[in-house]
Amino acid sequence: MGQAVLDIAMRYVHVVCFVIVVGGMVFISIAIKPSLKLLTDEQSSAFQKAFAARFHRVVYICFAGLFVSGAYNWINLAGAYKEVGPKANIVIGIKALLAVVAFAIIWLRSIGLLKVPGKTCHLINLHLAAIIMLLAGLLRYWRMGLDGG
Repeated sequence: MGQAVLDIAMRYVHVVCFVIVVGGMVFISIAIKPSLKLLTDEQSSAFQKAFAARFHRVVYICFAGLFVSGAYNWINLAGAYKEVGPKANIVIGIKALLAVVAFAIIWLRSIGLLKVPGKTCHLINLHLAAIIMLLAGLLRYWRMGLDGG
């Protein structure tokens, strides 16, 4: 029973952390960015700095949660992935690589090493998140044996 609880908890952590990060990015796109136009340049800049500091803190915590829970789930499901075949490990590797790229974009921009407009980074990360979700669905489909093979 303890193993089942840990398995469920790790899946929960993984999904919740992903939802928080992606949901936050969508919220920024839909609500925050358009609302900034109502503020003066000085107010907008101050708000963006305060918001980014808080949101990045949450994102870093979620990335840690995603890393730990993802590694746990990968190790825990290694047998199921072995049954799927090498394509599962290829997709897992691509998912992990895309997640590292998304984290690197956020981190490098937050410390000033990436000189790309925020809107561009934001759109890139939203697209990376969409691809990661698609790959996660594909993995689950294969793992559950729903592909007929």
